[in-house]
Amino acid sequence: MAADRGFLTTSRRCVVAGGGLAGISTALALQDAGLTVTLVERRPFLGGRAYSFVDHETGQEVDNGQHVFLACCTAYRRFLNRLGVTEKTSLQRRLRVPVVGQGGVRSELSGVSWLPAPLHVLPSFLRYKHLSFGERLRTLRVLFGVMRLGREQRRDELERQSFKEWLLKHGEGERAIQRFWNLVAMPTLNDDISAVSAFMGTMVFQEAFFKGRRGAEVGYAKVGLTELISDAAQHALEGGGGRLVLGQGVTGFRLEGDRVRAVELSSGERLEGDVFVSAVPWNALPKLLPEPWPRHLFFSSTEGLEAAPIVGVHIWYDRQVMEDEFLAFLDSPVQWVFNKSAIMGTGGYGQHVCISLSGAWEYASMGKQALRNLFVDEMAKLFPRAREANVERFIVVKQLGATFRSQPGAEALRPGQRTPIANLFLAGDWTQTGWPSTMESAVRSGEQAAQAVAGTLRKAKAVDRPSPTG
Repeated sequence: MAADRGFLTTSRRCVVAGGGLAGISTALALQDAGLTVTLVERRPFLGGRAYSFVDHETGQEVDNGQHVFLACCTAYRRFLNRLGVTEKTSLQRRLRVPVVGQGGVRSELSGVSWLPAPLHVLPSFLRYKHLSFGERLRTLRVLFGVMRLGREQRRDELERQSFKEWLLKHGEGERAIQRFWNLVAMPTLNDDISAVSAFMGTMVFQEAFFKGRRGAEVGYAKVGLTELISDAAQHALEGGGGRLVLGQGVTGFRLEGDRVRAVELSSGERLEGDVFVSAVPWNALPKLLPEPWPRHLFFSSTEGLEAAPIVGVHIWYDRQVMEDEFLAFLDSPVQWVFNKSAIMGTGGYGQHVCISLSGAWEYASMGKQALRNLFVDEMAKLFPRAREANVERFIVVKQLGATFRSQPGAEALRPGQRTPIANLFLAGDWTQTGWPSTMESAVRSGEQAAQAVAGTLRKAKAVDRPSPTG
């Protein structure tokens, strides 16, 4: 172990495998701490699952999915600020989520500035038309129960049941579960409320509604995700002395004993280093480790994690069909619709909208024509102006492994940042961040990985420091 401590004491070179938000966040934090960082990404751009591409017919930037953040996503917002791109995003100054139900009945969940959290949403909730007055009162009682809930003290109990089961046990009704609770849970957890753990479900409501008046305010990028993240991250890393290796994937970690000595790239190049951080997906990591490490309980436990898909349906109409920047729908296969022309300022004649479908197993298995038939017809029912509009372009973007599922028991499968391999650390939204699979969780994991590296280095230096007596 003395050799390990000496090795860590002199650590200056760090190799980060994976250029998604977790890898970028890790690399920036380590670079700020004084390490020399090399970031490796198999694609020719940074951003991971948050990327965009230019549609060849329209010439417009299209995100691989409608990525949304909330004001309570403090780590992600710090990340945007660190990259200097906050002005390329939009964040509501006041919570306002329009919700449309059967017959075009419209209501909204909104906040007021003259009441503290959680009372700031009370006026709009009492007017929420999609629940009866009695249902609203019952839901308010359950909401205050969520607010008072000590999640960490009851983690094991909450992890053994679904959020829907927990709500039913506490007196909530089926209609309110679908018309209020799942309206929030589905897009934030990318799964139906019946499949997510009560531990993670209650976390979403506590963070968004109860910790501050602005927590649930909605934000999104005003430019393509690659334009938002990739160029700025590359500039920040290279400007700080870091090295980027793009267009090459890591094919394996090469170990000596319980230490990584190098990573091998798809080009055959070997990158040596002192400290290594894996920021690749949970199901990719074991394939990069030599035997017997993939069978070590620390790494093999992640085999129990499952993935959930997101489908984005992009439609270009020859005229304006919606006015709001976004709308949520009940009783429709259309979950959320985003007015991309308004959000990205493309304007002009016609309109580009994106239908964002979470927990989209049903739609992930459908062909493009079937999806077109379904959603063009459904949009015509929801938006009167769409009935007369011509569809000029229709594309579908499927992310089959968009997120991991926050199912009951999933928290126990998420590893921390330190691994049994002395100088290998982990980053990724699937690690123990306390958050579901989101951009916020990815950035937090990078910060935590950098803190774990720094803590290990400080500890090693303290152990190796000579005593005052010599």
